[in-house]
Amino acid sequence: MQNELIKASLDPACIRLELKAKTRDEAIRELVWLIHAKHNLRSPEQVLNVVMERERMMTTSLENGIAIPHGKTDIVDKVLVAVGIKKSGIDFNSSDGQPSNIIILMVSPAAISGPHMRCLAEISRLLTSGKNRMKLIEAKDAETVYRIMTEPGV
Repeated sequence: MQNELIKASLDPACIRLELKAKTRDEAIRELVWLIHAKHNLRSPEQVLNVVMERERMMTTSLENGIAIPHGKTDIVDKVLVAVGIKKSGIDFNSSDGQPSNIIILMVSPAAISGPHMRCLAEISRLLTSGKNRMKLIEAKDAETVYRIMTEPGV
């Protein structure tokens, strides 16, 4: 099964193979600005604030080096995704105490929940596989990351 919602929400221009960020907040900011550079958000600062507020309520870090910071706002009219890889990892306060190497930022329209939840489910299902996580970390270009994210089994 294809990851249709990820495919509709992610553009290779919103993939950074080696995040410059050293902290959680810097990583979220860097990914929001990737989305802004591609989609010309009306207010990237508001998008950043929504995601940071969600992160302050509860960490979006999962185990196994994954973080999925996300938020909902009226600034966007569809789900938008950015992917950042940080081989050395960034502390996202994960439950297993490990740094996050794969950071996937997701922003969705505030008024609808279905696509937000489906996209989170697609991302979670994809990253359950240690093989997929390793392929993402070892990817040499954004197109490869895009294919891994959108075509399971690549």
